[in-house]
Amino acid sequence: MDAITDYETSSGMSKATILAARDALLAQKSLTFSVLDESAVPEMGVSPFIRRDDGLYIYTSHLAGHVQALLVQKCASFIITLDEAVTANIWARVRLKCTGAVSEVPRDDPDFSGLCDDFAAAHGNTMQLIRDFTDFHMLRITPQSGVLVLGFAKAFLVKGASFEIVAHLSRG
Repeated sequence: MDAITDYETSSGMSKATILAARDALLAQKSLTFSVLDESAVPEMGVSPFIRRDDGLYIYTSHLAGHVQALLVQKCASFIITLDEAVTANIWARVRLKCTGAVSEVPRDDPDFSGLCDDFAAAHGNTMQLIRDFTDFHMLRITPQSGVLVLGFAKAFLVKGASFEIVAHLSRG
Protein backbone atom coordinates (compact mmCIF):
# COMPACT_ATOMS: atom_id res chain seq x y z
CA MET A 1 0.00 0.00 0.00
CA ASP A 2 1.31 3.44 -0.94
CA ALA A 3 2.01 5.96 1.79
CA ILE A 4 -0.44 8.85 1.98
CA THR A 5 1.02 11.94 0.33
CA ASP A 6 1.18 15.39 1.91
CA TYR A 7 -1.25 16.70 -0.70
CA GLU A 8 -3.79 13.99 0.22
CA THR A 9 -3.57 14.93 3.88
CA SER A 10 -3.83 18.69 3.33
CA SER A 11 -6.61 18.51 0.70
CA GLY A 12 -8.69 15.75 2.27
CA MET A 13 -8.82 14.00 -1.13
CA SER A 14 -7.37 10.61 -1.98
CA LYS A 15 -4.65 10.34 -4.60
CA ALA A 16 -6.93 8.07 -6.65
CA THR A 17 -9.71 10.68 -6.67
CA ILE A 18 -7.33 13.47 -7.67
CA LEU A 19 -5.75 11.40 -10.46
CA ALA A 20 -9.16 10.29 -11.76
CA ALA A 21 -10.31 13.92 -11.95
CA ARG A 22 -7.08 14.94 -13.71
CA ASP A 23 -7.43 12.09 -16.20
CA ALA A 24 -11.08 13.02 -16.88
CA LEU A 25 -9.89 16.50 -17.85
CA LEU A 26 -7.18 15.07 -20.08
CA ALA A 27 -9.86 12.97 -21.81
CA GLN A 28 -11.63 16.13 -23.01
CA LYS A 29 -11.52 16.82 -26.74
CA SER A 30 -10.34 20.45 -26.87
CA LEU A 31 -8.11 22.93 -25.13
CA THR A 32 -7.89 26.70 -25.14
CA PHE A 33 -4.57 28.49 -25.35
CA SER A 34 -3.20 31.98 -25.04
CA VAL A 35 -0.03 33.26 -26.66
CA LEU A 36 1.48 36.70 -27.16
CA ASP A 37 1.68 38.01 -30.71
CA GLU A 38 4.59 40.04 -32.09
CA SER A 39 3.20 43.20 -30.42
CA ALA A 40 2.80 41.41 -27.04
CA VAL A 41 -0.99 41.38 -27.46
CA PRO A 42 -2.57 38.16 -26.17
CA GLU A 43 -4.06 35.92 -28.86
CA MET A 44 -6.40 33.07 -27.95
CA GLY A 45 -7.38 29.90 -29.75
CA VAL A 46 -9.29 26.68 -29.25
CA SER A 47 -8.14 23.42 -30.75
CA PRO A 48 -8.88 19.71 -30.62
CA PHE A 49 -5.99 17.86 -28.99
CA ILE A 50 -4.64 14.40 -28.35
CA ARG A 51 -2.36 13.25 -25.57
CA ARG A 52 0.75 11.13 -25.79
CA ASP A 53 3.37 10.36 -23.12
CA ASP A 54 5.56 13.25 -24.25
CA GLY A 55 2.80 15.86 -24.20
CA LEU A 56 -0.27 17.19 -25.94
CA TYR A 57 -0.68 17.68 -29.69
CA ILE A 58 -2.78 20.04 -31.73
CA TYR A 59 -3.22 20.15 -35.51
CA THR A 60 -4.17 23.62 -36.59
CA SER A 61 -3.90 26.17 -39.40
CA HIS A 62 -1.35 28.99 -39.61
CA LEU A 63 -4.05 31.11 -41.29
CA ALA A 64 -5.18 31.98 -37.74
CA GLY A 65 -3.22 34.72 -35.96
CA HIS A 66 -2.97 32.73 -32.75
CA VAL A 67 -1.30 29.84 -34.59
CA GLN A 68 1.17 32.21 -36.25
CA ALA A 69 2.03 33.50 -32.77
CA LEU A 70 2.47 29.91 -31.46
CA LEU A 71 4.88 29.15 -34.30
CA VAL A 72 6.95 32.25 -33.46
CA GLN A 73 6.79 32.32 -29.64
CA LYS A 74 7.15 28.56 -29.15
CA CYS A 75 5.44 28.76 -25.76
CA ALA A 76 1.96 29.45 -24.46
CA SER A 77 -0.53 28.94 -21.66
CA PHE A 78 -3.17 26.25 -22.00
CA ILE A 79 -6.39 25.39 -20.20
CA ILE A 80 -8.69 22.38 -20.34
CA THR A 81 -12.07 22.70 -18.62
CA LEU A 82 -14.99 20.45 -17.87
CA ASP A 83 -18.21 21.34 -19.66
CA GLU A 84 -20.36 23.89 -17.84
CA ALA A 85 -23.30 21.47 -18.11
CA VAL A 86 -21.56 19.11 -15.67
CA THR A 87 -20.15 21.81 -13.42
CA ALA A 88 -21.69 21.77 -9.95
CA ASN A 89 -20.54 25.31 -9.13
CA ILE A 90 -19.34 27.66 -11.89
CA TRP A 91 -17.02 29.46 -9.44
CA ALA A 92 -15.20 26.20 -8.80
CA ARG A 93 -15.20 24.86 -12.36
CA VAL A 94 -12.87 21.89 -12.72
CA ARG A 95 -9.90 22.82 -14.90
CA LEU A 96 -6.27 22.15 -15.70
CA LYS A 97 -4.09 25.03 -16.78
CA CYS A 98 -0.43 24.94 -17.62
CA THR A 99 2.40 26.57 -19.47
CA GLY A 100 4.16 24.67 -22.17
CA ALA A 101 6.82 24.76 -24.82
CA VAL A 102 5.55 24.42 -28.39
CA SER A 103 7.44 22.68 -31.18
CA GLU A 104 6.40 21.65 -34.65
CA VAL A 105 6.38 18.03 -35.79
CA PRO A 106 7.41 18.24 -39.47
CA ARG A 107 5.43 16.27 -42.04
CA ASP A 108 8.51 14.13 -42.80
CA ASP A 109 8.89 13.15 -39.13
CA PRO A 110 8.28 9.40 -38.63
CA ASP A 111 5.64 10.23 -35.96
CA PHE A 112 3.58 12.56 -38.15
CA SER A 113 1.45 9.92 -39.85
CA GLY A 114 0.71 8.09 -36.59
CA LEU A 115 -0.28 11.37 -34.95
CA CYS A 116 -2.68 12.07 -37.81
CA ASP A 117 -4.15 8.57 -37.37
CA ASP A 118 -4.55 9.22 -33.63
CA PHE A 119 -6.35 12.49 -34.38
CA ALA A 120 -8.71 10.69 -36.77
CA ALA A 121 -9.43 8.02 -34.15
CA ALA A 122 -10.07 10.61 -31.44
CA HIS A 123 -11.88 13.28 -33.45
CA GLY A 124 -13.42 11.68 -36.52
CA ASN A 125 -13.23 11.85 -40.28
CA THR A 126 -12.48 15.58 -40.57
CA MET A 127 -8.84 14.71 -39.96
CA GLN A 128 -8.77 12.70 -43.19
CA LEU A 129 -10.04 15.80 -45.00
CA ILE A 130 -7.49 18.25 -43.51
CA ARG A 131 -4.54 15.88 -43.14
CA ASP A 132 -2.84 17.09 -46.32
CA PHE A 133 -3.75 20.79 -46.03
CA THR A 134 -0.39 22.55 -46.11
CA ASP A 135 -1.56 25.45 -43.92
CA PHE A 136 -2.02 22.99 -41.02
CA HIS A 137 0.79 22.26 -38.59
CA MET A 138 1.22 19.44 -36.08
CA LEU A 139 2.32 21.08 -32.86
CA ARG A 140 3.64 19.33 -29.77
CA ILE A 141 2.94 21.02 -26.45
CA THR A 142 5.40 19.95 -23.79
CA PRO A 143 3.75 20.90 -20.48
CA GLN A 144 6.05 22.44 -17.91
CA SER A 145 4.05 23.39 -14.84
CA GLY A 146 0.48 24.19 -14.00
CA VAL A 147 -2.47 24.02 -11.66
CA LEU A 148 -5.24 21.43 -11.42
CA VAL A 149 -8.38 22.93 -9.85
CA LEU A 150 -10.95 20.43 -8.55
CA GLY A 151 -13.03 22.83 -6.45
CA PHE A 152 -12.77 25.35 -3.65
CA ALA A 153 -9.53 24.77 -1.70
CA LYS A 154 -8.82 21.83 -4.02
CA ALA A 155 -6.03 23.18 -6.24
CA PHE A 156 -2.86 21.22 -6.96
CA LEU A 157 0.46 22.06 -8.56
CA VAL A 158 1.28 19.78 -11.50
CA LYS A 159 4.46 19.37 -13.52
CA GLY A 160 5.65 17.82 -16.73
CA ALA A 161 4.00 15.92 -19.55
CA SER A 162 2.62 13.38 -17.08
CA PHE A 163 0.88 16.17 -15.13
CA GLU A 164 2.36 14.73 -11.96
CA ILE A 165 0.67 16.06 -8.81
CA VAL A 166 3.38 17.91 -6.87
CA ALA A 167 1.58 19.71 -4.05
CA HIS A 168 -1.74 20.95 -2.73
CA LEU A 169 -2.05 24.72 -2.90
CA SER A 170 -3.16 25.93 0.49
CA ARG A 171 -2.90 29.02 2.64
CA GLY A 172 -0.15 27.18 4.57
